[in-house]
Order: sequence, then structure tokens, then C-alpha cells
Amino acid sequence: MFGNPSRKIIGLLLLIGGIIMTGFASPVEAGTDIRAAWVWQAKSVQDVGGDELLANAAKHKINRLYVNVDMNLSNEVYRTFIAKASAAGIAVEALGGDPSWAVTGREAPMLRLASWVNEYNQEASADERFDAIHLDIKPYVLPAWKEDAEPLVQSWVANMELLLDHIKQHDGIAVNVDLPFWLDSYTVAGTRTSDDADNAPLSRWFMEQFNHVTLLAYRDNAQGNNGIIQLIEQEMNWADASGASVTVGVNTKPMPGEEFTSFAGKGAAQLESVMAEVAETLRDHTSYAGSAVHDIVYWGQLEPVEQPAPEKPTLQPEIRGTYIWEASQVTDDGGQHILEFATEQHINFLYVRLDLDQPYSSYRSFVKRAQAQGIEIHAMGGHPIWGRTENRPRIERLINYVKNYNAEVEPDERFQGIHLDIEPYTLPEWNSDRDALLSEWAANIAFFHEETKKDSSLETSADLAVWLDTLPLPGQDMSVSEFMIRTLDHVSLMAFRNIAEGSNGITAVVSQEMEIADRLGKPLLISVEMKENHEGAHISFYEKGAAEMERELAKLPDLLTEYEAYQGNMVHAYDYWINAKP
Repeated sequence: MFGNPSRKIIGLLLLIGGIIMTGFASPVEAGTDIRAAWVWQAKSVQDVGGDELLANAAKHKINRLYVNVDMNLSNEVYRTFIAKASAAGIAVEALGGDPSWAVTGREAPMLRLASWVNEYNQEASADERFDAIHLDIKPYVLPAWKEDAEPLVQSWVANMELLLDHIKQHDGIAVNVDLPFWLDSYTVAGTRTSDDADNAPLSRWFMEQFNHVTLLAYRDNAQGNNGIIQLIEQEMNWADASGASVTVGVNTKPMPGEEFTSFAGKGAAQLESVMAEVAETLRDHTSYAGSAVHDIVYWGQLEPVEQPAPEKPTLQPEIRGTYIWEASQVTDDGGQHILEFATEQHINFLYVRLDLDQPYSSYRSFVKRAQAQGIEIHAMGGHPIWGRTENRPRIERLINYVKNYNAEVEPDERFQGIHLDIEPYTLPEWNSDRDALLSEWAANIAFFHEETKKDSSLETSADLAVWLDTLPLPGQDMSVSEFMIRTLDHVSLMAFRNIAEGSNGITAVVSQEMEIADRLGKPLLISVEMKENHEGAHISFYEKGAAEMERELAKLPDLLTEYEAYQGNMVHAYDYWINAKP
């Protein structure tokens, strides 16, 4: 079903035999992760013996280069360059490829490359030899692939078998191939795997035939449904079973319209963080060999790892945050757009709603990257019905999810707290049986705080409407607002006003809660609204825009300077803020 398994064994034995006979060994130390880069500029090995290329390799801590071969260059050029690379601990693979190499009758240039590398290696000394042939063919970019992939896939497979036969006759040099992660959706017959259970998946066939593959996992995040780790999970398992090794390839070339496939414009720090996370997560796979970056030129154009922290805007309090209500914005594509917006807006605090049906891996990368960016993340959940006793298990499920998540992940991937947005005053019972609903809501908040604090240091918080300071809590000698502030670690006051001063401005409507919080020694945040609102022109900044909101928020530190409780501002919410009027 998976081709001829003996072919790979024979090739491996020939390769081993060739190494034993020649005394050749890769300069990369055994047990060291591959850290590779594609070099498509063939003549970069020529200038001053490739010193600039090797300097760039050293800068990026590269230990393997896929170097595009120009067979018109003299062998001496390659002998000089590879000898220098070997001395620096860098293995060199002979890179070549063209989509046409997969077409029947167009395989000759590929076989010529294999012959050239074989002849070159036979004449070169051990430290001057190519470590492998590296093929980047990509027939899927040809129009024929979209029109009818079946014959093209079949001719690609046939040409690869011709190459393997050719290699077997010429001392068995290793051949490594580039494969996109999505190739597992096709079979060796060119059919869709979802429709064809009789033929092997194409990716698996390659792993059965070749000793090493580089998976082109072109995404800019490690975790989530569209992250590298989940996208290549099947291939890693196949590689474990076949004995092939896998290098995970990422992209730094600008990709307009498909920015999620590249680290271009996102900086070297994010690239390094994602590669490290992928390595750590895939370490248990025997097939995992390391990472490769496409390509060395674009890699060098990324912003350096060390970036000065953005200056904090003047007249801003300690916390500046927003709400992420769509969990899919984190789980589906890693939330990079959120972090980029956070950088632009100097955001250092996020309430992030969780989808509790998602695996923990969906959040790890986002939280880690956010914290590296100086952003504190609190898991968020809530619904008006969570104010009822009968729905307390929903609160408990959120608490348990966050606790178990934090216990499983690394310290820099953990949530700092749990935030609830319940607002039971939108339920019909608010008008028909308000006292009972208030009592149940308060009991649920107390339960939330107590359960969260059991065996955890997670911070508890909730949103609070500013007018709740006028309502007494049944059976308690305090208002609903005081109970909430007293019970929780912090509260976000929904001060939905679009002006800072005046009798109905932000400062006025939060003053009572500020006094309570000062007395209790509790911190408060002020939330303002950017969502369109039809309850009154004074509620939201939707019509006034982001610049006017910034002007009003900038007044609050001076207006609230007498209150130690005031810690910062939250904007409701990310979706509205990012689309706000100027």
C-alpha cells in the first residue's frame, strides 16, 4: 500500500556504506537540532569564498544550508565554500528544483543534478562534500494541478522513483525533499484521500521512500487549529512510524494577502519564539529533527530580536486593556492580529473569552507571545444566566479549565486570572423577582472567588455596572457594588460614558465605587464603550471615534488622582476598537 519499503532500506544501507567507505560525516553534531535555511542565491557561495553567507549563517546560528546549485560554477568554488562551512559546523545540501521536474519526460535536469553532485562528492575530500541533495519541486503551482491533479501527481511519483533508482546506482547519497503540510490530502494516485482509501497518502509515500523531509508548515503561530503543531500532527506520526526524519519549515518572505503564512513584518523575536515552541512540543516525536527558515535573505530582513520597549504614552495609568470576545480570534489563527494591535495601542492587559471545547494547545502560544510582549492575560467567560444558582456548574467548568490549563503549561503560558461578565439584569427575572436574582448572583460570585482561590493564585474579577451602587444586596448591609468589590480581587466598572468630566461623566459615575474600593484597599478598572449604542448619545465613543476617546481617557488620571483604587482603563471591545472611527 505504501510503495516498495525495501527501496528505502536499500538506499539507507548504500548511504551508510558510502559514509563508511569515504569516512564522510556531517559536521552537525549528533543530537543537535537542525537549524537550516534555504539559500536560493546560487552565486552567494562564490564571492570571497562565501564569507558573507557564512557570516549570516553564524548570525542566525544556522548549522545546515540548503544551497541552490549552479553547475556552471567551478567545483573549486564549492570545495572552498563547503570546507569553510564544515569548519564552522555547517552542513551543506545541494538545493535544486523546478515544478516541471514532476512532469513526465522533464526529469532530466533533476537526474543531471544528482549525477553532478555524485561526481563532485567523489572527487572532493570529506570536508568538502555535499551532505545531501535537497529537492524543492512544487508541481502544485502548475496550472495542471488545479485542472486535474491526478496525472501530475502520478508523474511526480514516477519521476521520484526514477531518481531513487538513479541514486541507488551512484553510491546512495541522501535525498531530502520539501513537502507542504497539506499534501496529506492527496494520495499517490492523485486522488483526494477523503475519497480514496485504497492508495497511500502522498506525504506518507514520500516518508516511506526518503530518509528526510522538510515540511513546509508556513504559518506564523505554533498553536491553535491553524497553527503549525496541529497542522503537521499527522505527518509527524507517519514519520515516526516510517523512520524518516522531519525538519519543520517556516517562511519569512512577505506574502501580501496571506500574512498568516509568514513572519515577514513580525520580527525575529516572534519567529524564534514559535520555532522554540514547536521544538519543545514536538520533542517527543522520534522523527523531529529541527527547523528550517525560508529563506536566508528574508530572514535577515526581519526586525532584530532585541527591540526597545515602546514608550508608554503620557497621561496614561498603569493598565490599558481591552476585551477579546471571539475565542476563535485566538484559536483559529493564533491571534497575531490582536498582538499587533496591542503593540500599536500600547495595550498591556486583555480579558480573553475561552472556548472550553478547545484543547489547551489552542491558547499556549498566544498567551506566551502576549506575556513576552508585556501583556497580562485573564481568561474570560460569562452570560446573564450565570447569575442563577442552577448555572453555577458553568462557572465551575471555566474555573476547572483554567486551573487544569495552568497546571499543564509552562509558567509563561499561564493565565493570570479569571474574569466574569454576567449582567443578570438583562434577564426577565430582574423585573419579576429581583431580590432572589440578586441573592443568587452574589452567591455565585462568592462561589467563583472561593473556588478559584482553592489551590491557585489566580486573580478573580468581574464587570460591574456603575449604577449597582444604588441597589442594596438583600440580607446584607451593603450595596451590590460594595459586595462585588469586597469579594473579588478587582472589578471593571462599566462606566459607559463618552466624556470624562461633568455631572454625568466618567469621573462622576465612578466616584462612589472609587471611595468604596479605597476603603477596602481594592483596585478598580474603568471600562468605556466603543460599540454602537442606541440608548443615548452619551454612552459610547462609537460616533466620536478613537481620537476623542483617547483625549477623554487621558483626563482620568488627573481627575481621579485622589483615588488609589484607580488602576487603569479597559476599552469594550477589541472588535469595535480596531474598526473605530479615527
